[in-house]
Amino acid sequence: MKKDHAVLDFVKAPIAIKIETGRSVETKMRPNPIFAHPDVPFDDLKASTDLLETRNVAALNGGKEATALLHQAEEDWVNKMRLMARYVDRIADGDSAIILGAGFNLAKQPTPAARPEFSVEQGEKSGSVILQRKRVDGARSYIWQQSIDGNEWITTQTTAQASVELTGLTPLTKYWFRVAAVTITGTSDFNDPVTQVVI
Repeated sequence: MKKDHAVLDFVKAPIAIKIETGRSVETKMRPNPIFAHPDVPFDDLKASTDLLETRNVAALNGGKEATALLHQAEEDWVNKMRLMARYVDRIADGDSAIILGAGFNLAKQPTPAARPEFSVEQGEKSGSVILQRKRVDGARSYIWQQSIDGNEWITTQTTAQASVELTGLTPLTKYWFRVAAVTITGTSDFNDPVTQVVI
């Protein structure tokens, strides 16, 4: 069985989530005696998060230079967080409670559990999700829909495959998703909606 380890999901997270994650990791790890000698000093991580926040605010009304400085701060912050995640992995040695206690998320481990009929996962890019449905025997196509309130539905795509990636969604917004299969006998009912906060 594979050991649990810290997932680097913060790398592709929006700036606001990066700042929140940096604050959480620093405040949770600093008082914990098992993290007495981190690869990145806590003051350095805090300073990097502070700088990221400052430059993010500056870039909101700034030009190309402010944006470039923001990207520099973001790259420095990501590098420090990668080092911190590796350090936590060494200390935890697969102990999920220690990893979670340090403010990191756990990497998904493969499980023998049956795949759900319909699932929603975050996409590679911010504002995207991947929808998957168990293949329906005889299905010619699948109709994918989304909603921002669970009542009014918009058909986003129709595909021949039992999966689709939706892009251009608004980050930090809760969406509802559902799918129906089209067969030679007609269109099935839509599944029970699944909700997901898009990051």
